[in-house]
Amino acid sequence: MKLLAVLLKQCSVFWLALVFAGAGYAEPSEWREEKNKAGIAVYTRAVDGSAVREFRGETVIDAEINQLMAVLDDTAAFVSWMHNCREAQLLYKPSLLDRYQYLVNDFPWPAADRVLLLRNQISQDADTRVTRISLQSFDEQQLPAAKRALIPEAEGAKRVPALKGYFELSPQADNRTAVIFQLHLDPGGALPASLVNSLIVDNPYETLKRLREVVARPEYRNFNPF
Repeated sequence: MKLLAVLLKQCSVFWLALVFAGAGYAEPSEWREEKNKAGIAVYTRAVDGSAVREFRGETVIDAEINQLMAVLDDTAAFVSWMHNCREAQLLYKPSLLDRYQYLVNDFPWPAADRVLLLRNQISQDADTRVTRISLQSFDEQQLPAAKRALIPEAEGAKRVPALKGYFELSPQADNRTAVIFQLHLDPGGALPASLVNSLIVDNPYETLKRLREVVARPEYRNFNPF
């Protein structure tokens, strides 16, 4: 366990440096509050070179951090809490801190649904236990051949070409956890940016609202990955 803590701390320093260096994070004043309801705040901001805005949702959930990690580890159950996620499959989990997932998000008619190839990389500060799950699109060629064969054919759906974001879990008093869900994506295809931007406030709000409910399920109570 002591060795694991050291490895996690090293991973934390590396991944946090990578995320902050590559994502172009701006000052908080650049965020615009879009919604603040039921203990969930949602913000958006413009991103250089993109017509689609980035979103950020924040809330505090009455659950211990490992319960939330259990939910995030359960790929198949994403359909029960991720907004508009209609299919979710774990493709490859090379280590405790790394996984590759296949998701299909439902888009309103007449737009085609979107396929996301999503890589999750987990880092945790060994002292504060603040945990970050970085979210990054990946090319299927990064998978071993046997795992590429697991990618389903989603008829009529379009591949999301680029996505970047994270979940951040920060332990609070009384076994509560502050949660941040931040994401920016390029949906691909010919979707009007105005349509995508009209949907992005509901995404973090509904996702965090459902996460708050799902994490209370009995199957997530005794997860202890670290």
